[in-house]
Amino acid sequence: LAVPQGIAFALIANVPPEHGLYAMIVPTIVAALLRSSPFLITGATNTSALVIGALVTSLADPDQRVPMMLLITLLMGLIQVFFGVLRYVSQAVLVGFTLGAATLIFCDQIKNVCGLQVEGSPSLVDGLRKLLPHLRGTDVRALLIAALTLAVLVACARVSRLIPSAMFAVAAAALAVWALGWDAGPPSGVYVVGGIPRSLPGFTWPVRSWAEAHRVAAPSLAIAILGIVESISIGKAVSSMARIKFHPNQELIGQGLGNVAGAFTGCMPTSASWTRSAINLQMGAKTRWVGVITGLTVLASMLVLAPCAQYVPKACLGALIMWIAWRMVDLKSARYVWRWSRTDAAVLLVTYASTLLFEIQYAIYLGVLASLLLLVRRAGTLHMVEMAESASGQMREIEIDGDTGKCPIVLLQLEGDLFFGVVDELEEKLERIAANGARVIVVRLKRAHAIDATAAESLASFAAHFKAGGGRFIFCGVRAELAERIRRSHLGGVLGDQNILLTGEQPFRSVQTALDAARQTVLSQPGASVAGRLIRLVPP
Repeated sequence: LAVPQGIAFALIANVPPEHGLYAMIVPTIVAALLRSSPFLITGATNTSALVIGALVTSLADPDQRVPMMLLITLLMGLIQVFFGVLRYVSQAVLVGFTLGAATLIFCDQIKNVCGLQVEGSPSLVDGLRKLLPHLRGTDVRALLIAALTLAVLVACARVSRLIPSAMFAVAAAALAVWALGWDAGPPSGVYVVGGIPRSLPGFTWPVRSWAEAHRVAAPSLAIAILGIVESISIGKAVSSMARIKFHPNQELIGQGLGNVAGAFTGCMPTSASWTRSAINLQMGAKTRWVGVITGLTVLASMLVLAPCAQYVPKACLGALIMWIAWRMVDLKSARYVWRWSRTDAAVLLVTYASTLLFEIQYAIYLGVLASLLLLVRRAGTLHMVEMAESASGQMREIEIDGDTGKCPIVLLQLEGDLFFGVVDELEEKLERIAANGARVIVVRLKRAHAIDATAAESLASFAAHFKAGGGRFIFCGVRAELAERIRRSHLGGVLGDQNILLTGEQPFRSVQTALDAARQTVLSQPGASVAGRLIRLVPP
């Protein structure tokens, strides 16, 4: 599978086919020696080829595309090694980008299937605009070759997924072109791949100037993010199927160093391949040496079969790429994300549309930005409830409403991190509770992990105003390390040590201590009565 895919992905990337084959050799072997997964296979992929094709087309003249590609490959590898934190991208973005990439890849191959020589474009709209005027010149011979390719692919898939259908399809199309004498190119023939050098990957120096490196730094970051997302998501999926532990950091180091080595040996950018990794899993791969054997086998095939590439028609590769793009589409995952929530559906739609409308590196940035905004939005939701007393004397959680604070004592429970994103909502709720007449507010922090400086200052300001009005503000269930941080801050000075109660081994022990202190405070105030309820009662 790697041999025809290497040639096909080079076609997508607008670089000579040998660079796609080299990408199936050197990075595959290097990454296999460094990673822990016995199934993952590194090499050229659909999406990485699409992005690199869009980048080199927009950034470089035709004779400068390969040097530009190698520089991007180097920077991509270095970024992957050092910035693995960028792997956190939401499922909605990943699904939307995959759908968009599949659409772009499929539409980009219409020209090859139709036997047309049309300049490619990183934008779907611009690409179709360039293609439509040339459709009248469609070559029927190219369509027949594409149909033959698809017929072989479908037939092999129905027999067994373990049959190397891509290789059989390419061999059948090349044999047909050779037998019919169509390898001369138009008008007497069809467009073919052309010769591939029968040689080992040679040493190349990807860095020509620092100015050029600075120019491609941002696009390299985009493709590095894409490679990280692909590698982590595919690695987790395959490892889950095999029920083995996945080590993302080790994988990213192997992936990044594979790209670094590839940059010095003429390789396209690489990532983890879903199709080739899945085949490894299905065929029972046991050790990472399968990646080494894969790379060496591709090398041997290239040395032996390179002359045959002059008969491989581009229409065949176009049909093969369309087949792969079609199989990239995961409608089940798309429906799942779409139905999960309106927010995820919106992120999926925005990512998909941006992939089609903008240059693909900007679509990647937009996807990452959407993930971060989604993360901040979800993290910025305040998780605070009121603890009320039931008829049996036990405490139950209820939502904060307009009646919260109408009893003298209010017990609140906070969960998660208190950071600047929740400060406005926190202030609004506390002020509303105080305005309802509460005299003591007890906040349980047992489930609160951290308080940032903005939230701490906001709580200190509220506590000072509440105390000035005769109220008391108590923290209970506080972990020792968080309590020490509070005591050293302005918040601790406002509260006082007597109002910072540590969590204990017994459940709700600090809550009971805080409530006892709250009752004493309320009952000690002038005009206080023991007749009414001090804390809210949950209705039956």
